[in-house]
Amino acid sequence: MPLRLALVAVIGAATLSGCMRFTADLRLEPDNTVDGTYVVAVENGTGNALGISDAEAAQNMYDDSGLASQLAHSMQRVYRDDGFTGVQVEFRGENLARFAPTDDRFGVIREGDEFVVSGPSSEVSEDDAESLKGADLRVSIEFPGPVTESNGTVEGNTVTWNLVGGPDVLTARGSAVRSSSPLGAILMTVLVLGSAGAVLRSRFLATNGPHRKQPARPRPTSASPQRPPSTPGKQRRPAAASAPHQPRPAPPRK
Repeated sequence: MPLRLALVAVIGAATLSGCMRFTADLRLEPDNTVDGTYVVAVENGTGNALGISDAEAAQNMYDDSGLASQLAHSMQRVYRDDGFTGVQVEFRGENLARFAPTDDRFGVIREGDEFVVSGPSSEVSEDDAESLKGADLRVSIEFPGPVTESNGTVEGNTVTWNLVGGPDVLTARGSAVRSSSPLGAILMTVLVLGSAGAVLRSRFLATNGPHRKQPARPRPTSASPQRPPSTPGKQRRPAAASAPHQPRPAPPRK
């Protein structure tokens, strides 16, 4: 990561203007790639002292820094914000090996399930540091998981260093494994319970039907009395014929 070269390149312009901006925001990914943004900008009006525009002054500093040669996939756009003009460079999926530390510059490597930041921060001398007091020179590195060690300012999973008046050596260590979110665990539990409930409901409906009822038993009515069933092989005897009615004889007269 040739950030020290970038600092050297911008010191001259910063001395002339007294105020400039150089920031590097890096995001480390678990698959050993790096996403990030570089901003190289000067305070509006700085280019007048150099006989060029502010955008040209910032572009020259970026070109001299050597940062562009270290990136395989980047996109550049004009940067204008808070009274500064320059270039903003965004990159995605850069190989972590491009950001390895050396004897004279800091960088990042992976050790097991952790990313480790180490190495010298800059070559800014005491005289240069005095002239850069009004400059904004920062490096921020976001880890996938929690930060376990650093000599910078930690906010969440991000460590930030101020390169003006900051430590001579940058150190940090953080998880290379993305931490799971409690919300994700809750959503997963809800999905599992919902799926289980749907399976149980479908099995219940397949067995019992949505509105299945027991068949009603027929109830006897007085209009149609129930007769006992006849036994096969037996025939009912016909009822005996009744004798004709005979009138009773009258009693004899006396």
